Amino acid sequence: MKFTNKLVFILCFIGILSFSMVLGHEGNRQRSIDWSFFTYESPDFRSEITGRFNPQVVTILETSENGWALINTYRGPSWVNLNGNLRFIPNATALYEDIGDESFTYSITPQVVRVLDEQENWLLIYTWLGPKWINLNFVPPTEHLDNLLRQFGNDLSVHFENLETGFIYRYNADRTYFSASVTKASFALYLYMLAENGEISLNEVHTFTEQDFMEGSGIIIDNHNVGATFTTRELLRLNLSESDNIATNILRRVYGIGGYRQFISDIGGTPAFVGNTIMNSRLTADEAGFFAREIFNFITSDARYSDEFKTHLLNNQFPFIVSDYPVASKTGWTRPIAWHDMAIVFASSPYTLTILSSRDGWTPQDYRDFEEISKAFQAFNNKWF
Repeated sequence: MKFTNKLVFILCFIGILSFSMVLGHEGNRQRSIDWSFFTYESPDFRSEITGRFNPQVVTILETSENGWALINTYRGPSWVNLNGNLRFIPNATALYEDIGDESFTYSITPQVVRVLDEQENWLLIYTWLGPKWINLNFVPPTEHLDNLLRQFGNDLSVHFENLETGFIYRYNADRTYFSASVTKASFALYLYMLAENGEISLNEVHTFTEQDFMEGSGIIIDNHNVGATFTTRELLRLNLSESDNIATNILRRVYGIGGYRQFISDIGGTPAFVGNTIMNSRLTADEAGFFAREIFNFITSDARYSDEFKTHLLNNQFPFIVSDYPVASKTGWTRPIAWHDMAIVFASSPYTLTILSSRDGWTPQDYRDFEEISKAFQAFNNKWF
């Protein structure tokens, strides 16, 4: 009898243990997350955020390295990091002692941070200096840029845009200038897009006529006579890299101005600014910055002619904006009322920079001024983006 009771006890214990093991196995699939958390498309803080959730118990479907777990959500399976309330901060951001501070001493580069507290757009994060606050709506300080540009007065305008974040800085950017040759780049964008859509051929041949003759910048005037022929492709190269006025005139005569003016309207520009010779248009730094972004979108796309267009801008023979990075730009000048440059700078975080000025240009001081402004915005972009 005693033996039987022992056997029953052992069998019951094994059954309870087995049942507990099953429960334990199932229990391991449940996890309480005690903080508000984001879910991601893949086990990477840089991947797309798929949702934000309040503290809750989650069901784990799969685990990955570095604390990542695939969980069920009402939006479907998504990844969450279980190592604490971690968040990826994509931009350089200032560190503050308290919420609402207006001044700061230190900043952090883009990185994954551990969030200790969250108050609307403010996060208390762990840093090497101890807990500090950051503002998710942080705007980089630009007072030093304002002070730099004020010395040039109202006869100079600047538009800057970081192309990854969309951050824009403007100085006197709505002042209207004589465009000079800067708008040859937006005209080229129009023609390249026509070619991309099969509406024109870059191999079509055109003849230089007396009607196209114009003095000023370019190499056709010194190397070719009336009657010389060029393909659309060659005229576009000369129009951009050499800023050739005759090349622009041939393209304008062949392809007209009406379609280009409509194109400017369609992409959100100001068609009333377009002059009949392209080069006699009006232009603001804001509008030039907009053109630069549209050109960047094209030359960094997989379009058939994107690399060709980019190469011609990188080969600008008269650059005024300079950088330690490759610069794709289009300059323009008309003495004594215009000395401009519109540039795309291929930094690690690309940006556009436009400088328009109503100065005569070509003096060493003009070049020094544009270089000083160029390097100031390069340093600004490197620090915050």
